[in-house]
Amino acid sequence: MKNLRHYTLMLLIIALCTVLPLTAGAASSSVTIKTQAVNLKFDGQSLALPDGQYAFIYQDRTYIPVRFISYALQKSVKWDQKTSKVTVSEPTAAEKEALAKLLAGAAAGGAQPAAGKSITIKPVQATLVFDGQAKALPTGQSLYSINNSIYVPLRFMSEAVGTDIKWDQKTNSITGESAAYKAAQAGGNNGTGTNPGTGTGGGTDPVGETKPSYESIISSAKSRLDALQASCYASLYSQYMQYQAATEQTVKDNLKVQGQQVMDKCQADFDKEIANITAELTKYGYSTDIIAEYKKEFEKGRTSVIDLFNSLK
Repeated sequence: MKNLRHYTLMLLIIALCTVLPLTAGAASSSVTIKTQAVNLKFDGQSLALPDGQYAFIYQDRTYIPVRFISYALQKSVKWDQKTSKVTVSEPTAAEKEALAKLLAGAAAGGAQPAAGKSITIKPVQATLVFDGQAKALPTGQSLYSINNSIYVPLRFMSEAVGTDIKWDQKTNSITGESAAYKAAQAGGNNGTGTNPGTGTGGGTDPVGETKPSYESIISSAKSRLDALQASCYASLYSQYMQYQAATEQTVKDNLKVQGQQVMDKCQADFDKEIANITAELTKYGYSTDIIAEYKKEFEKGRTSVIDLFNSLK
């Protein structure tokens, strides 16, 4: 009976943690596609991709090397092979100096890779962490590997680092501005006027604020809800394992109460996120229909887990 309860609880916790799907699984096989010739300009400076790196469009999404684009935005990048984790963060003073040299070399580089070159992209699974926060790719998107370099969707990268990165299909141009660069540019106009980096979200308002797209709002919301799901899962699993190991009934009773308190906190955190998502969607005139779906799935998992905790003896 205990094993059955253990198995059932794990199923219910997993159900709770699927309010929104985690990073979509990678495709099962490699794909051969054509490269795109691109013009790269970051912080007002034209850059060239290193030899053996490319830009390409796949399933209507532009992909770029995550390490190159991070360096262009003056971010540190680390790869942990054991855990398949890519970490993008603010650089140390020493790293900033190294990045300056790398960017100088990229600015002095040769011609951009030509369009139409056949390359084979291989889907890969990896965890992406930006400034300490794991961010999941939207459903249907994946990471790809070419010559041991990981490629990431351009729009996802833009939203993940909080930087305006734009793709202009007419001119085959990718442009971006780091936070430091934008701050320096804004220094002379008292923060007023139109931000030169606007234009990716759906237009600007009278004071120059970029209107984010519906997809970008939902993508950001998904990342936050994914993190909440993972935290709830870890806490609930810890409580359950302690319950299984306990021998005194008073300890078990306390753990059951603590498990319910964990769920209450998860509910409060979820409600806060839902309020924020609703407010943002409403602010920009988007439909909030998806909120009902989030609430329905969360409540179903929450109720099932609490009922099971209450049934433990």
